[in-house]
Amino acid sequence: MCKFGIKNYWNFLLKKYFSSIDVDTYFIEEYVKLYEKEDEKAVCFYYVKDEFCFIFPFLKREFIVNGEKYYDFETAYGYGGPLWNIEDRIKIIEALDCLKELCIKQKYVAGFVRFHPMVNNQIYFDRIATVLPERKTIDIELKDSIENIWMHEIHTKNRNVIKKGLKTGLKFHLDNNFEHLDDFIEIYNTTMGKLQAEDFYYFDRLYYNKFASSVPGAFLAYVTLEKKIIASALFFHSKSFGHYHLAGSNIEYHKYSPNNFLLWNVAIEMKNRGIKRFHLGGGTNSDEKNSLYAFKSRFSKHQNQFYIGKLIFNQIIYSQLCKDYEEKSPQKAELFKHRLLKYKY
Repeated sequence: MCKFGIKNYWNFLLKKYFSSIDVDTYFIEEYVKLYEKEDEKAVCFYYVKDEFCFIFPFLKREFIVNGEKYYDFETAYGYGGPLWNIEDRIKIIEALDCLKELCIKQKYVAGFVRFHPMVNNQIYFDRIATVLPERKTIDIELKDSIENIWMHEIHTKNRNVIKKGLKTGLKFHLDNNFEHLDDFIEIYNTTMGKLQAEDFYYFDRLYYNKFASSVPGAFLAYVTLEKKIIASALFFHSKSFGHYHLAGSNIEYHKYSPNNFLLWNVAIEMKNRGIKRFHLGGGTNSDEKNSLYAFKSRFSKHQNQFYIGKLIFNQIIYSQLCKDYEEKSPQKAELFKHRLLKYKY
């Protein structure tokens, strides 16, 4: 006998069925609920059979078409997807079939998934979705000694700029209490402005307050030069996985490479906390010559494949949504034409 459905709270399932597994932060309530909006709520599909448990947290959005209520979903910012406690192919496939069946029954139109590149959870999902390799990501393996990581993983030129930063007078600061959160927000927003980033990359003050107060293992780190903060970033970690979350730096000080200095010192901090893998993420697109990806590649030779998943449950309504969107917002439609849920923008 199996049970499945959608719940608003799921940490109790993680505690009951995943207690012996290091569940990464991306799958817990506190993280997914950071991205809730008035019309978009954090929920979790679950499937339980005997001692097997499958969960899939996502953001459920409600909207009206032709006077009827419909839904779509996407996983939260960063990475996500499904998680199961026992490697049982038959039960995983049963859970995926139940997920699809429930979404159709409850009038979901479409869904978009950002899988977790370090837990291989895209496997089997092609049973119900189109699964595509999207881009490569980088993580620093921290199982070895810091000395060996420095010599064998960090690129020679990267070592040189980090050492140069130290000689220049750069100083690393760990801020577990988020005393300099306002400084971070200012630097981050300025950085996004200079990059002409989409609204997707901006967050309100409530988001930052919730991140600081509720996400386990969250901390702020920053770099100063002559007591001026010139680079800052947010991080979080579970027992084994550490993550580079949001970052910003003062463009006037880029010649000192403060981001390189910052990440190396955070890698040392992650190692000291017992973290096995420090995930830096990928570039701003799938091009391996992308400048952000190239920057991260100088910290490690270890690559991961990041996958995305696209699901359409109701092709008729989905096509209507896209058609209406293209007629009302032709410029945006062209800009976001490759996105499954383009009509949201």
